[in-house]
Amino acid sequence: MFASPGLRSFRLPNRSFYYFSHSSKIIGGNYSLFSKRLFFSGSQNNFNNQYGSNGQQYDPSSASTNQFTYKSVVAYQPKDRDDVIYQKLKDSIMSPTGEDNFFIQANSVSDLYAGVADGVGGWAEHGYDSSAISRELCKTMAEISSTLNPTKIQLTPKEIIDEAYKKIKNDKVVQVGGTTAVATHFDANGTLTVANLGDSWCGVFRNEKLTYQTKFQTVGFNAPYQLAIIPNAMLKEAAARGGSYIQNIPSDADEYSFQLQKDDVVIIATDGVTDNIATDDMEIFLKDKKVETNTNLQQVANAFVKDVVKLSKDPNFPSVFAQEISKLYGKEYRGGKEDDITVVMVKVE
Repeated sequence: MFASPGLRSFRLPNRSFYYFSHSSKIIGGNYSLFSKRLFFSGSQNNFNNQYGSNGQQYDPSSASTNQFTYKSVVAYQPKDRDDVIYQKLKDSIMSPTGEDNFFIQANSVSDLYAGVADGVGGWAEHGYDSSAISRELCKTMAEISSTLNPTKIQLTPKEIIDEAYKKIKNDKVVQVGGTTAVATHFDANGTLTVANLGDSWCGVFRNEKLTYQTKFQTVGFNAPYQLAIIPNAMLKEAAARGGSYIQNIPSDADEYSFQLQKDDVVIIATDGVTDNIATDDMEIFLKDKKVETNTNLQQVANAFVKDVVKLSKDPNFPSVFAQEISKLYGKEYRGGKEDDITVVMVKVE
């Protein structure tokens, strides 16, 4: 169980308010306006089991004892798609992860790639499937990762994001959209390399304490860095109105390298997690689930998502998102933030 967090010292970035969009619903506080996730500036429970390559599960006992091995699972829950804007977007409604997506590609027990992407839901208001770009990006990152051989020169996580983004643009499989992205690589020596663009997140927990984490990238409140696919006609129209879309490129991603230890737990998550709970709540959860983490990682991931979903619907919960708004406007707001929630959990062995 998570503890009630109370007020937290969360440092907000410098803010610009020339943004509008929509992707999530806030419960409580009467501040649904603030939940609109942004992509434009201007003057105006479903659970999957452990994944390996080709869907196979790997037995860590089959690996050399001199190498690090990794057990990986995923759990997710999309937010309700009851808004009228989704009724004509069949693919978005049918997506099991909502506008979130993920990939896990285990080329061996000691060579794991994983990541998440969060499609910017504001595009749904304009009639576009906002889950398409995150879905295609993760699918392509998995395909690229499956071709990599640890005995040869490999692509970095940032380069994987870059290659995947270029491919889906060139193939024109996405009409319009924007997405955040986190890509990771776990190697046989226990090195975790990470590329993060936007406000999804990766954290390493050692002895149930947060040891390493990525930082959020935003251009303003609730306006994350994002990879976008936008037709030239739309770009010209925005420019004529004195505005512009948020358009980052893969090279804008921050890169990290963390040295892991055996028994570390790594969480890769979309902002449906981090907008609701703080990292010390994650520590409490992992401490409570220490035994299960060693025996049934899937069960732990399922319980984690279930608890976050419950808090996201609690009108009295002082979520991280509500506390940020309270600090920004000098007025107390409370309530969880309903959103798509996706978590990849990795146990280092």
